Amino acid sequence: MTPLLAGIVSSLIQNNLPKVAQAVMNKGLDYVQEKTGIELKPDMNPEEVKALREAAQKHEEFKIEQANKNTADARAMQTAALQQNDTFSKRFVMYLATFWSVTAVTYIFFITFGTIPEINVRFADTILGFLLGTVVATILNFFLGSSAGSKEKTDALTAELKEQKR
Repeated sequence: MTPLLAGIVSSLIQNNLPKVAQAVMNKGLDYVQEKTGIELKPDMNPEEVKALREAAQKHEEFKIEQANKNTADARAMQTAALQQNDTFSKRFVMYLATFWSVTAVTYIFFITFGTIPEINVRFADTILGFLLGTVVATILNFFLGSSAGSKEKTDALTAELKEQKR
């Protein structure tokens, strides 16, 4: 893969356009540029990325999964919040994540080392599953990225290695 193509694919993944990046890897840069009508380059500005996103949404093969879009929207909202003068607004996501992290750790500690009455075991298990499967996973996804993005990057790198071997 040429450095230019690697830069474009990397930029697309960073801008939450994994399907477009995958299409560039599988079908080629010219194909994607022809389909979207947008010139792809490694250093696209936000307006160009927005135009590419809108053009890509018109083609089924480029559509972003809703989960990825929701995460991108949440991160964009946080970016806007950080630009405000209000300290509480700037730190709200941190306060919320801290609250749920402390709550989850406290609950896990008590559920692990405390005695649970037999009648409440199902409730304790349900709450534990909710905290681990939803709250903790969502916080980690927001701050560290999702495993879906990691899978896309792994798939892209695997495809690149297969191409190089040919």
